[in-house]
Amino acid sequence: MDNTALQSADVGLIPKIGQALWSWETRQGGASVTAERCKRLHRYFQFYTAAVSTYLEASPNPAARSLLFHEDLFRAISTLRSNPAFTKKEYCQAQFPPTSELDFSNAAALVVRVFVMIESGVLHSSSNRLEKGSFRIHWKDDVAFNQYLQHLFPQENHAVLSHADNELFLTMKSSLRANKLKKHLRVSFRATHDIRNHLCFDRQANVIDIYHHIAFIKEQLRTTQEGGDFRTPTLSIEAGSLPRQLLLEVLDSIQGVLFPLSDPKCKQILQSLITSCSFDPDIVNFEYGSIRRPGEENISYIYLADRLSDLYSEICNPQPRGWLERRIERKSGARYMMLATLIGVSFAIFLGMVSLAVSSYQTWIAYQAWQHPVVIAPV
Repeated sequence: MDNTALQSADVGLIPKIGQALWSWETRQGGASVTAERCKRLHRYFQFYTAAVSTYLEASPNPAARSLLFHEDLFRAISTLRSNPAFTKKEYCQAQFPPTSELDFSNAAALVVRVFVMIESGVLHSSSNRLEKGSFRIHWKDDVAFNQYLQHLFPQENHAVLSHADNELFLTMKSSLRANKLKKHLRVSFRATHDIRNHLCFDRQANVIDIYHHIAFIKEQLRTTQEGGDFRTPTLSIEAGSLPRQLLLEVLDSIQGVLFPLSDPKCKQILQSLITSCSFDPDIVNFEYGSIRRPGEENISYIYLADRLSDLYSEICNPQPRGWLERRIERKSGARYMMLATLIGVSFAIFLGMVSLAVSSYQTWIAYQAWQHPVVIAPV
């Protein structure tokens, strides 16, 4: 048993985190493989330590904490994996000692945050250290965990994006490349630690959220690669994963849609995000055989179709952003005519004012010449 207190954390915990989340066994593949996987999870480990720090800040009294050691957290994750149908109330009563109800919520939020990287706590009890302004639906006491996840990630059938064999599928994907989004919409990209915020478009800030923890996604894909039906939260959670289709869509939306690794411009943007926004460096590493099954070459979208479609609609019909654009909508023929007329009238007024100024000056010169005639002295 690991009695390392939550206040202490070093990279030596990563294999134990892997065992708790994905049932890692170091004897399978050898120690070198595990060491390489630990190295790739460095960005996730930074998130893990920040999440634990947030919990400790929210529960400053050690005597009232439900979780004291990292091993307590790992056992709590194992309980949730084994019982995805537990409601939050049932889970807390089964897992945590009878401490304060407030810490029940804090502890459960930490477990979910570390396990599936979703902010499930109520908004007022969550620190701004991890993320600001995030969309959030908290896990309620009477809701089963698998139902909570199913509610967070509804499936939608899109006429094009849900069918990879549609002739317009590649056209839409090509239009959504990062360099085109930056060129036509002047957007920027923001890292998010909450997978449910992936591809959310903040129109007011003109920012697209990108869930960037690709190494974390790949570990879940590895654990669900061998057989089994992991399309529903109930089955996938027991394996230590979110629904496999959701993970494939997140991965493909990054490496195949917004930032195709074969496109030098998009890859350059991605590299800059690693440097400037602390994106997971593993985001530029393409893997296939170790994480995908046969038949998963082309990914159709049922979870993220609406968000991709929203971005595509914005590309085709950008919303006005400035004061003038909001009054003269772009991509509108009638409004273009109004703009042209307005510019023409303004230019005519300007020319009229210039002509008036020139005429006034000429009149003044003539008046001065009349008032002060030049007398030529006789020779």
